Amino acid sequence: MKVTMKDIANRLGISINAVSIALNDKVGVSDEMRIEILRTADEMGYINQKRKYLSVFSKTNICVLMQNYYADTGHFYSIVLRSIVEQAKVFGFFSILNYFDDQKLELPECIVDRKVSGVIVVGKISDDNLMLLKRTGIPIVLVDFTSLYAPCDCILTHNKQGGYMMTNYVIRKGYKRIGFFGDLSYSLSFEDRYMGYRQSLINNHIVNEDELIQYMNTYSFTEGIENYVLNNDIQGIMNILKSKELPEVLICANDSNAFIVILALTQLGIKVPEDIGVVGFDDTPLCIKSIPQITTIQVQKELMGQVAVSKLIDLIHRKETVTMTQLLSVKIIERDSLC
Repeated sequence: MKVTMKDIANRLGISINAVSIALNDKVGVSDEMRIEILRTADEMGYINQKRKYLSVFSKTNICVLMQNYYADTGHFYSIVLRSIVEQAKVFGFFSILNYFDDQKLELPECIVDRKVSGVIVVGKISDDNLMLLKRTGIPIVLVDFTSLYAPCDCILTHNKQGGYMMTNYVIRKGYKRIGFFGDLSYSLSFEDRYMGYRQSLINNHIVNEDELIQYMNTYSFTEGIENYVLNNDIQGIMNILKSKELPEVLICANDSNAFIVILALTQLGIKVPEDIGVVGFDDTPLCIKSIPQITTIQVQKELMGQVAVSKLIDLIHRKETVTMTQLLSVKIIERDSLC
């Protein structure tokens, strides 16, 4: 049995005229009522039944995509996601969150059925899957990731700057044997933070280009780590730390790494910061929960989500804009995990 405007009006307790105004994108109902009418019409199957109203419905929606495994990786992306949702509301948009498997991406129904005006991808996505999204013609903004293969508008933390700043900071503290702890295959952000760390070591004459590889092999841990962090496997991290000589300080790729490293070092009877310093990156709530509290790099997580939505709205309305990568600056937050 086909759904009618009268059915929608009865469901909401409003007039048929109000439903018609909302579906035809005309003046006469509030933005809140318009969204409620469109949502109800979609839930009842009316939008699919009357495809002519699809373009109006899509004007109230954006799709947010994020890989499944990021959902359980701590507080960083939860803060970014909340910021996206709240900023989208400011512009009158509803956010439809979809998790995906990067190994076998299935485009969400809201994208296939053209029920969204734009897409925000939070975190890493493969080039093949990004190209699949781009072929839909729907505007896309990437958050905390950029593709070297497929140009897209991107909102990034200045990760290389952060890695460089933190390394400079620990060098000024008097540390000489400085290691990096983080799985470089996990994200582009980790790679950029590592590159900033390396550059600072060279520029501060801690090590020269010829000695760099040997220095890294001696003091840094950059492979086979992230699964242990994600699974909170302290024993696994302990085994990694015991596999080589420990430096005077470990610059960790993010706060989750720093938090579990401190737990593992404590289990090994190694005191932080008396025996070894540990610093993080992102300034998540884990820094305060840790004993000692973690010195870290503060990332503008809320601003990242806000800028991403603003850029997407700009793409939706203007269509033709110059593709840009925007870098958000960082700062050091001093706490207790360094001497």
